[in-house]
Formats: sequence, C-alpha cells, structure tokens
Amino acid sequence: MPTPTGPHLCYALAARQNARHLSRLYDNHLAPAELSVSQFSILSLLEAYQSLKITSLAHMLSMERTTLVRALKPLQAAGWVVAGRADSGRAFDVTLSPSGVAKVAEAVPLWENAQAAFEREVGQDRAVRMRDEILELNLGG
Repeated sequence: MPTPTGPHLCYALAARQNARHLSRLYDNHLAPAELSVSQFSILSLLEAYQSLKITSLAHMLSMERTTLVRALKPLQAAGWVVAGRADSGRAFDVTLSPSGVAKVAEAVPLWENAQAAFEREVGQDRAVRMRDEILELNLGG
C-alpha cells in the first residue's frame, strides 16, 4: 500500500482552501458596508464585549498582538474603534465608537446574508455541524 502523501491529503491545505472560500463569500457580502469579514469580526466582538484589552481581543481572534494592531489602524482611521492606554498605562483598551456601533448595525444584515448563502451552499445542518466541530476543537484557544 502506498504511503499517503500529496497535497490533497494535507489538513492545512484543505483548511486554507476552505477558509479562503469562506472569506471571499463573506467579503463579497460585506462589501457594501466597506468591511472585510476580519474587520466585521473585530467590530462585532467589540460590540459584544464593550471594551477589551488588546491582548484579550488578539487571543479571541487567534491573532498575534502586532498583527491585530495593524488590523485596527484602518478601523481607527475610519472612527469606528478607539484604542487607548488603560489605567495601568501598560495595556491598551479597545472600544467601539458610536459610529462603530452604527457600522456593525449596517453590516449585520449583510453578514446574515453571507451566513444564509453558506448554508444554501453546503446545507444548513452541515454548516452548523461544521462550525460546532471547529469550535469544539478549540485549536489555538
């Protein structure tokens, strides 16, 4: 029996191909709000948690802190996110501005359309199972 090799057996490649497809799907749906799915994720987490330390937000997103800082810059420039030093002076707190709250409200229906499009593509039960299994793995979390 031959040794199983080849790109079609690579877990990372399969995950990346599907992640790229999902990102394109969500990015296309969120385009009218001028947001990428990554930006929407950041804004929606900030809406849910009100204020987060940048290290906590980076952990929730499974991102390096420095990568998150770069990702926050356009959101800050747009006025949707406010970042500042916490009381200790060491950690940064990140919050959603009022215009950021409005941006999330604008984008939620577009995100819901992306969710529905994915469910149509793979089936609702399968989509839910996939998400739940991925979350259950808790890789990097």
